[in-house]
Amino acid sequence: MALRIGPTAALLLALLLAACARGPDTPALEADVRQRLDAALPAGTLQLQALQRRGSQDDAKAPPGETRRVVYFDADLQLARDYDFGAWDAAGVAGLVSALGTGPKGLTGIRSGGNQAGDVLRAHGSALYRRAGESWEAVAPQGFSAPGAPGFAAEAPRPPEERLLEAMRSVVANAPPETSPATREAIVQELENAHAALRARLARVARGYAIAAGPASGQYLRFAQALGQGSQRTEALVTAGGEENIRLVREGRAPLGLAQGDSAWWAFRGEGPFAQEGAWTTLRAIGSLYPEAVHVLVRREAGLRSVADLAGKRVAVGQPGAASRTTALAVLQSHGVDESRLSAVLDLAPDAALRALRDGAADALVQVIGFPADSIRGAVAELGLQLLPLEARVVRDLAARNPAWYPLALPAGTYAGQSAELQTLATSAVLLAAGDLTDAEVAAITRWVYAPGSDLVARGSVQGAQISAAQARQGLAVPQHAAAARVLESLATPVR
Repeated sequence: MALRIGPTAALLLALLLAACARGPDTPALEADVRQRLDAALPAGTLQLQALQRRGSQDDAKAPPGETRRVVYFDADLQLARDYDFGAWDAAGVAGLVSALGTGPKGLTGIRSGGNQAGDVLRAHGSALYRRAGESWEAVAPQGFSAPGAPGFAAEAPRPPEERLLEAMRSVVANAPPETSPATREAIVQELENAHAALRARLARVARGYAIAAGPASGQYLRFAQALGQGSQRTEALVTAGGEENIRLVREGRAPLGLAQGDSAWWAFRGEGPFAQEGAWTTLRAIGSLYPEAVHVLVRREAGLRSVADLAGKRVAVGQPGAASRTTALAVLQSHGVDESRLSAVLDLAPDAALRALRDGAADALVQVIGFPADSIRGAVAELGLQLLPLEARVVRDLAARNPAWYPLALPAGTYAGQSAELQTLATSAVLLAAGDLTDAEVAAITRWVYAPGSDLVARGSVQGAQISAAQARQGLAVPQHAAAARVLESLATPVR
């Protein structure tokens, strides 16, 4: 006998099936988010105040035969105690964005210099689930693609020109009649220099301070664009990377440049990739920005456990001209895997290297980048990748060779499936200043970059949360500009 159901029951059954097809319900999603937050940060740091489910969609990247669903949500999180999400060596923004499946511009409320109890963070997050029978099980945070950040800002403040002009007139007018020709010549020269410097600075303000950044969609470019929404006018330049940036600043073609700290040290000494140019002894840095860690990525299924296991493998190390490539080769060589012991050295940009890992055309990728790196975060979950630790002996030896290198542990939860901290090597991203910038300009730029309370994460740079005056000399191996040092000393305060 056939089972008959009424129209009302049929409608309820259809709605139930449709709801199931949309992924887990709100209570299940909320429980998963709470669990991820507890794993990412010290217990009791954040309280989930509210969570709203914002829809879902099929995961187009799901493996064949598997049903996956991406669920989107908005969450309000309140801090139960003072906390600095920018700490370089502890759980912070890296674990938070991974736990919430968010990304640049998807998280607001994080303040440079530390947050206070009661502050509310807001996140546009996502979670990935796979169908397991009649239920859903969490896979890994999904994460958003990184949107571009607009590069506009208000004009830089001008000095009190009336008072300064009057003071300069006074110097000239009060020069005694018996003033020597040499003294008068010195006055004229200083006035000419001041006039030229003023014209140059006004031109830079009108055009914007160009920052030699990095490749499109890279962290350097995103950081430079995020700064452009602050109180200064900037123009982020797309370049090949840190080594090119150093040459652009040295040649006077860009007033500011972003680079790895180890690369800046080589340029200062005229060594490594800068041996032909010779030592750049007048190089000056404004300060360190955030740590860039060595990431060694392989597929989990390959069974590789150490960097030494990469002998005979095809390893992507980055493009020529990128500072990351030079560091990657040094790390491999220190593990006994120089270029002659690799079956292939792949000169691939990071995105192309990840595609090569996906397609089986590469066995490993070595990259120096700030954490969490959006591209790596997505690839770890999608491709089943894992990070290899560096040997403690190698890290110590490398840190002794270059003062810009230092040991660093990636906090647990930085990437999906990373249940414990991972030992690696790091260098700091540094901001370099051209020699024709005046002390006043350097001081203004330093205040703009390191001012406490800015929310660079909301502007599009996750690494912006790690910038603070207290860390501005971490891993800085080249001389610091004197004007920047004075400003940073005034800004530095104990981290709450």
